[in-house]
Amino acid sequence: MPAADAARNFHNDDDTVHFHYEEQGQGPHDEVIRLNHKWKGYDLDKEYFLRRLPKVELHVHLDGSFDPAILLAHVHEMGHDILPDEVHLAWDQTKLNVRSSVEACKDVKDFHSLCTCRGKRSLVDMLKCFEIFTPIVRGNFELIERLAYDFVQRQSRQNVVYSEVRYSPHFLSDGAHNIGDDDVKPGPIVDAVTRGLRRGEEDFGVKVNQILCCIAWRPEWAKEVIELAHDRRNDFPCAIVGVDIAAGEDHFNEEELPHLYTPHYEAFQRAQELKLNITIHAGEVGDSTYIRKAVNEYGATRIGHGYRIVHEPHVMEEMKGKNIHFEACPTSSDETGGWKYDEDKGKDWKEHPVIHMVKHGLNVGLNSDDPAVFDTSLTWQYRLAVGKMGLTKLCIVDSLYHSISAAFVSEEDKSLIRSLVDDYL
Repeated sequence: MPAADAARNFHNDDDTVHFHYEEQGQGPHDEVIRLNHKWKGYDLDKEYFLRRLPKVELHVHLDGSFDPAILLAHVHEMGHDILPDEVHLAWDQTKLNVRSSVEACKDVKDFHSLCTCRGKRSLVDMLKCFEIFTPIVRGNFELIERLAYDFVQRQSRQNVVYSEVRYSPHFLSDGAHNIGDDDVKPGPIVDAVTRGLRRGEEDFGVKVNQILCCIAWRPEWAKEVIELAHDRRNDFPCAIVGVDIAAGEDHFNEEELPHLYTPHYEAFQRAQELKLNITIHAGEVGDSTYIRKAVNEYGATRIGHGYRIVHEPHVMEEMKGKNIHFEACPTSSDETGGWKYDEDKGKDWKEHPVIHMVKHGLNVGLNSDDPAVFDTSLTWQYRLAVGKMGLTKLCIVDSLYHSISAAFVSEEDKSLIRSLVDDYL
């Protein structure tokens, strides 16, 4: 179990929850949670249960977890010259000003706002956030190692006992912002991430493995991602245990975007030949056709998001029969527009796709996706599920066991993780 979560002084004032705990080697840590009047029936007993519950997270992006304070401190130390004036956005070939945007930030609060995406309900706007802050870390192995270590520490604070963290090593490499640049070296990035994760494992007691991502709009990286994952698959602790395609679903569009489709399709045929574990973003902004493609053609046993499946009951039945695991990310689904609702009427969390997926008997787990970009946490997803969606504690525990069963680890490791949950319950 993580060293964090030795509870002290746990109370609430109106719609604010205060939680204070001691973290081994780090001293006291305080967190303030503000809950408005809409959180009917959510009380301290539920909050305490969710906080102390040993958790598993299968869908969380490392670069979507970078602490803005660490990033900005590095910019101040090294100077704004480390940033490019602008970057070209691969999906539409437009330019995005980077250096001037960061220079305009007066403090950490401004920079945090620049790096987060709330209220826009757009996957593209979310992706633009990454284009702002990833140039700060590209090719900086020491900083990447530090950020990987920080990721494990923050997982420990949430009582996460097992996590699979995903990222594109190419996207964090020097030259990644230059479309068509062949001088992108992903191996040293994986080395740096692995060093940070291993130190974090040792210090905080959280077991972590890695998933390597292809990027939908960078097909030239796909083949190398698969081979790199294969080469590092047995490099425990913190090995590469699976592969993914992230940053959109346009690569599924064989007819209109064959230059994206063919390299990714061929790469994942290779992944299946190598018997790599496969999870793919699908059914987030694309329809359920892409979910079926991900499973039936690309070999996915897990689907990132998949919310659009609720509009196709026959596809839900098919995925239920195949025991496909859905990595649901509630806050993310709202912020990217993955959850479709009438914005004039407003959102009703009790009508969230996760509710319909659970009622249909699908295999669903809860995740934070990009906690720093969405200014959220895994624990907050559990709060939403109970306090806004109305899921019971039993449903939460079931989803946790689903995540454990779907994890890309050995049956022995799954048994050990289940025992931590069993002991708590």
